[in-house]
Amino acid sequence: MATLAIAPTLHAQDVQPPARVLLTGAVVVGVLDHRVDVGAGVERTSGPVFGVQLDASRGPELSVALRALGGTLDARSRAADARDVGEVQADARLHVLPWLDARAGATVRSFTSALARQRWMQFSLGADTRIAMLDGRIEGTAGAALLPYVRVSGHDSPRLAIAASMGLHYSNRRLDIGLAYALERYDFAEATVVRRMEEHSSLVVRAGYRLGVGGGGQ
Repeated sequence: MATLAIAPTLHAQDVQPPARVLLTGAVVVGVLDHRVDVGAGVERTSGPVFGVQLDASRGPELSVALRALGGTLDARSRAADARDVGEVQADARLHVLPWLDARAGATVRSFTSALARQRWMQFSLGADTRIAMLDGRIEGTAGAALLPYVRVSGHDSPRLAIAASMGLHYSNRRLDIGLAYALERYDFAEATVVRRMEEHSSLVVRAGYRLGVGGGGQ
């Protein structure tokens, strides 16, 4: 009789509640810098960008993010023209080691000037190292990525495209705040004797509010 009474109790303890899904909605404010070098000097535009971001994570292992932002880039050199920029980015991360994340992402971007519109589409594969500070409340990251697929309207695909990033992230039960710098560099195939290089860099601040959905706990 004692065995029959204990068995259901052990079975109930073995059942684990489903992992909570954490949703974070955030506003994003930053500065974007765009540089083009075709051998006759650097064409540079830059300006503020604004947007929103939605993050979803299920447990500590997997997270996905979707971000949309836009703004106006003013000319910072004589040869450059002011243009509007719009961007949508999706990103997935897998926590593979206590100090390492693997990530994959896709970005659609457009530049619109008085003369034309240029569209970009790209996919990235990379990794980020993580350093926890202040008992995990603040986390530092540094990462690199390869962009194996890049399509640009009006141009051939670059022969090499790489990216680097670093950031700081603070979170508690409800608040989620981040500061991130990212640099993308594109080396396009030479047309005759002209080599085309482009760089996109951004410095953004993200401030969000976190909600838990499902699972156990509060």
